[in-house]
Amino acid sequence: MKTISIIIPIYNEEKNIKNLFDSLTNLFIGMEVEYVFEFVFINDGSEDNSLEILESLDKSIGKIRIINFSRNFGQQNALKAGYDHCTGDAIICMDADLQNPPDMILQMISLWELGYDIVLCKRKDGNQNSGYLKGLFSRLFYKFLNILSEIRIEHNVPDFRLVDRKVLSELITLKEKDLFYRGIISWVGFKKVVIEYKHIPRDHGKTSYNLLKMMQLAASGITGFSLKPLYLSMLIGLLIILISFIYIFYALIIHYLGRTISGWTSIIVAIMFFGGIQLFFLGVIGVYVGKIFTQVKDRPNYIIKDHIY
Repeated sequence: MKTISIIIPIYNEEKNIKNLFDSLTNLFIGMEVEYVFEFVFINDGSEDNSLEILESLDKSIGKIRIINFSRNFGQQNALKAGYDHCTGDAIICMDADLQNPPDMILQMISLWELGYDIVLCKRKDGNQNSGYLKGLFSRLFYKFLNILSEIRIEHNVPDFRLVDRKVLSELITLKEKDLFYRGIISWVGFKKVVIEYKHIPRDHGKTSYNLLKMMQLAASGITGFSLKPLYLSMLIGLLIILISFIYIFYALIIHYLGRTISGWTSIIVAIMFFGGIQLFFLGVIGVYVGKIFTQVKDRPNYIIKDHIY
């Protein structure tokens, strides 16, 4: 029989775990004759009772594997741990907050059986439940990312997806420390299909993905899949040099004609403007250098405190 692995990162989800697990097990009743189900929970340094609740789950339907991190390493690294340790022929990632509808899994499996290697789930209602500011930032990020990147990354497609074992075999060979799986999934290729679903509001708790974390993920995504920001900084630098030469030429002519150039305000504004551009692109270069620094240290993406089977 084929094995379906369900990877679920957990961070302070004590109020959602039982409801999610019950929804999944009820969904899979009657399917045990065709598939073996493996649940891989990654406890990403939860500070509540998530681990205790995971240990108490009913193991009558499917295998349960709990990977307990030594601390919080972040969602992308939790997904990597799930990918590294699952055994499924098809692997499904989903959040623990029930905002990813469990019943979509049946459609994902059906499309996988039809020959699709990757099934992506897209929110058809966008980011309506995320607030105006986060929704606006998300739209701008993906537009900017797709302008700069050599590959197209779908907007409103979270980490709710199915990948075939042959796709996973390629994913786990990657040595990247700064992970952005939404981009990596687009980069690896293979036969893909996108299906839409309605994003469900959270019943309990609040998301740990605040605006700052979204900005960090955005910086990781842009710098991980494009060198264009570096080329753009060179281009703007050359443009500023050209403007400077034109202004110098203008100043020399004015001086030769015996006139003075007035306007300290315009000079200060120009200095602040060009100084801001320099600091911005210095930050961009710093992000690239930081990624290199993280990579050459070669520290593990995560540390497992213990496995619980």
